[in-house]
Amino acid sequence: MSAMQEISGIKHPAFRDAAALTKEGARTESGCYLAEGEDLVLQALRASSDIVSVFALSAAAVSIKPLCAARSVPLYTIGTGLMTKLIGTGYETAVTAVAVVRQRLLSEAELLALPDALILAGERIQDPRNVGVLVRTAEAAGCAALLLSADSAEPFSRAAVRSTTGSILRLPICITPDLPALLSRLREHDTAIIATSARASTLAYAAPLARRPIVLLVGNETEGLSAAARSASTDFVALPMAADGASSLNVTVAAGILLYEAIRQRLEKPLPSL
Repeated sequence: MSAMQEISGIKHPAFRDAAALTKEGARTESGCYLAEGEDLVLQALRASSDIVSVFALSAAAVSIKPLCAARSVPLYTIGTGLMTKLIGTGYETAVTAVAVVRQRLLSEAELLALPDALILAGERIQDPRNVGVLVRTAEAAGCAALLLSADSAEPFSRAAVRSTTGSILRLPICITPDLPALLSRLREHDTAIIATSARASTLAYAAPLARRPIVLLVGNETEGLSAAARSASTDFVALPMAADGASSLNVTVAAGILLYEAIRQRLEKPLPSL
């Protein structure tokens, strides 16, 4: 059982360590991040997330305390001023609780070992909010993991975590320094790599997306996929666009369409012959 402890100053070691996580370097070094908001904290406590500690205003601590006690997670009560300092906004917010959560990362070896997996992959995704929505969409579609190139926006930043609405607490993420090389290794394990391309002659609805294992690959918001990532792909698909309309879709919208077409094919259509 964990006891609830009040913190009144920034020099407390637990508070100091948590506040440092507003910086990417500290998140990388510690392997932890901040999940802010009472809803995300409760999600973390109810999920299988590895939680280091929880900080809450007194009113929010009432509903959080039993779950912290059941999991032996330290719970600290703080005032509104310290809450503002903890999340590093520079202004008072409506946030009433914050959890320090260990990052749920998959190694490349663990990713390669996933059986019959549906995986969403993103290369050089620059907007952290897009990264967060990719996490959310991948979890909603039942993906085994999200695969990201290391030059994508960090998925554990404040903007990204908030955009996941809690999915980052449950979905494993694999971050690789060489996405094309890992895609090639996945191909060697009989994984189909289906990449998006505006120039593809095959529409997503005609492609064999029901097969497993499969990686659905989306690229940078402006430039799309690199030549190396395209070379590592097995097939290319396009999404239909109105002739006089926008030239492309937001990367998260495109990913969602692909994922749910893969699900539709899995549920409603026999597996196409390859």
